[in-house]
Amino acid sequence: MEDELFNYIDSMLESVQEDVDDDDLAFKLRTARQSLIGLEEQYREGQAALEQLDVDDETLDSLRELGYLD
Repeated sequence: MEDELFNYIDSMLESVQEDVDDDDLAFKLRTARQSLIGLEEQYREGQAALEQLDVDDETLDSLRELGYLD
């Protein structure tokens, strides 16, 4: 699900970036896309850290329900 969301946001930004002629706006869009990559990496690292926690099944289920775990 999250992969789809990150890819969707990036594809929207990319499609707008392709149509922009203004250098300042193109820079902002490139920066936004680069920031998205950073956010995705942080998200993946956070997911990996949560999966390595030694917690009980009830807590894991709660984290999944809240969207913190896949």
